[in-house]
Amino acid sequence: MENQVLSFEEIKKRFPDEWVLLGNPEYSDDDLDVLSAYVVAHNKDKSELALNYPSWRISFETATCVFTGTFPKRHRSGILIQRKSI
Repeated sequence: MENQVLSFEEIKKRFPDEWVLLGNPEYSDDDLDVLSAYVVAHNKDKSELALNYPSWRISFETATCVFTGTFPKRHRSGILIQRKSI
């Protein structure tokens, strides 16, 4: 989509409240925040990015998907772990 590196602040301005697939992201020193990246694709629906843009590997070594908005307070995420009975 974009052929230039954008700062994360610019990405948030251009694509508010959307999921954005970013190619070759540059991270902060603690590896927690994206500082800049190429925009590969964007969509309101995260699953659309996963289904329609698997070809990012052709042009980029790494990629990440981020949400440019804020999650609702009641939004929860977690990991489901299945344990085998002994």
